[in-house]
Amino acid sequence: MLETSDYLKDDCLKINCTVGVVVSGIDCSRLHSIQVPDSDIGSHFGMLLENMEGSDVTFAVAGEKFHAHKLVLAARSSVFRSEFFDGMEGDKQEIAVTDMEPKVFKAMLHFMYRDALVDDELVASSSSSASSIFDTLTAKLLAAADRYDLGRLRRMCESHLCKDISVNSVAKTLALADQYHAIELKAVCLRFAAENLAGDEVEAAAASSFVTRALLSHFRRT
Repeated sequence: MLETSDYLKDDCLKINCTVGVVVSGIDCSRLHSIQVPDSDIGSHFGMLLENMEGSDVTFAVAGEKFHAHKLVLAARSSVFRSEFFDGMEGDKQEIAVTDMEPKVFKAMLHFMYRDALVDDELVASSSSSASSIFDTLTAKLLAAADRYDLGRLRRMCESHLCKDISVNSVAKTLALADQYHAIELKAVCLRFAAENLAGDEVEAAAASSFVTRALLSHFRRT
């Protein structure tokens, strides 16, 4: 009957099967999961900074006062930890910061408590009429990160600065990266120069900085 039926085609028989699978107890956990929300520790510490509750140190920056917590700053920065617990600043209730603008110090504190930066401030800084990249808020934050050993802040500033590299700005950006030990940004600048500038353009772009000329010259040789 099978040989004479329509099911056999060229001595071949195809059978379609539907298989049902019973989910085991182990697999069941994949179907019934509980979503864990994103970390909100930054917002909690941010509120601590905003309401100044329990603050035990005040920074005087160009006439403005900023209240903070020594333990938080020490946990985030090895420089602050050394100053508060190994140096002469431990007993001081007010510390003067003479080489940083208030808006830069405020942005740095915001990062130290929230582990994030206000992107609007960085965008406004990069689009402003600053005469030099060194005058932007991002560059000044890079300097602050270098001073207080804030590795993540340094990397965030490097990431932002590398987006604006151009033929006209690569030399100054490279000099900035060299001054504040921004290794990743320096590497990006060197690659950009090698890929986008001819020899004469490299010399012209680098003319404003001895450090930049030396680095680009070394990169061309290697």
